[in-house]
Amino acid sequence: MESADLLDECPEVLRVALSSASAHRDIWLAAFALDGRVGRMVLGASEPMLGQMRLAWWRDQLGKPVHDRPRGDQLLDLIGKNWNQNEAALVDLIDGWEALLSPRPLAETAILEFVAGRVNLSLGLANMVGTMNHERDLRRAGTLWALADLAINARDEAELSRAVKLGAAEGTNGLRLSRDMRPLAVIAGLARRSLHFRGRPMLGDRASPLIALRLSLIGR
Repeated sequence: MESADLLDECPEVLRVALSSASAHRDIWLAAFALDGRVGRMVLGASEPMLGQMRLAWWRDQLGKPVHDRPRGDQLLDLIGKNWNQNEAALVDLIDGWEALLSPRPLAETAILEFVAGRVNLSLGLANMVGTMNHERDLRRAGTLWALADLAINARDEAELSRAVKLGAAEGTNGLRLSRDMRPLAVIAGLARRSLHFRGRPMLGDRASPLIALRLSLIGR
């Protein structure tokens, strides 16, 4: 599997966001591809236990030293090269996704666990690229990203309304993120717009590419 195949594992909005990475591209690609792969495991699981077993494998591998992990999975190898000894944020992401295997409609605790996974990933990415400025906005960005995905994949009106309400509580002010965090700014801006339109896909309408471009240039 080549890096192009890993790019295909990323959801469309993450591929668009990745194009704004001015540096540390492999760090972003590893995180985004893992998010895409784990998300498909969860959202496509026919039984919660099957999804949990697959997530447990990833959690176990990321808990091992790099030299003890199996070779040949391009994503696992890329994580080993770029996230070595910093995998805690990736494990938090996996734990967050696992919360969506809970009975539906989701309880408040499951929603907050999913949000926490994306928030911790956002902080982990900032730590990896060396820019922990504006931590509050990093947390807001991760929260908006998670809530937009929840709204898009809501199973009923209660889940949708809760995601939209929590998103509105994050406010409408722009995010102050450094240039190195521009991919996250793109995601958060599109996520806020998705929540404004009650779970509309983050990309797909005529305006979204222009908005993504603006976010990639100015970050808000």
